[in-house]
Amino acid sequence: MKHTLTALVMGIAFCTSASALAQSANPDCMVSGSDMSAFSALDYDAFNYGPDGWRKLSSEKCYYDAGASIISWLLDHDNELDDAQRRTQHYQAARNFALADRKPIAVLQLRQAQDQGDVKLGAMNWNAYLDVFDAWLSSDRTAMDAAITRLERQAVNGDGHKPNLAAARRFARCFDKSYIMIEQDPSCLPEPTPTSGAR
Repeated sequence: MKHTLTALVMGIAFCTSASALAQSANPDCMVSGSDMSAFSALDYDAFNYGPDGWRKLSSEKCYYDAGASIISWLLDHDNELDDAQRRTQHYQAARNFALADRKPIAVLQLRQAQDQGDVKLGAMNWNAYLDVFDAWLSSDRTAMDAAITRLERQAVNGDGHKPNLAAARRFARCFDKSYIMIEQDPSCLPEPTPTSGAR
């Protein structure tokens, strides 16, 4: 795992270009070595949820740097994490790289976020949702539709929904839009499914 993360960091450094650094007009997007050291000192909860972790960068639209900070943090903390925490961090890195329009790096992160365990995540088909995201990043509509079909086969959860299905359908509805639009534009919400008693 450590070797994979190191390779990913080297790939990120190699892919850094003017377009990546121009992710926003905010001059505060440049992250220093001391910033990375400060991130490294944070535990999982503080880095993933706290005001001084990667979400601060993301809230400032420093998406590329947010993704890179997650990879750097993972290098320092990988041996401390359980599988769910590791998946979460890779998934959040993928989201930030997608927001920065760095699709190849986002794909690499999504593939690290797959559930590899023998015990699956209850009724939730997590990997199918990641496959939808991956297919969107790869502009593969056929693969996306197949992964959405897998999500449609899930059982309904305690909230009366099929896990991640609505989020997946946002990719299909706004296939040609940017990831930030898919996440935030209300027009990307799927059409509600009519109930049997609807008129």
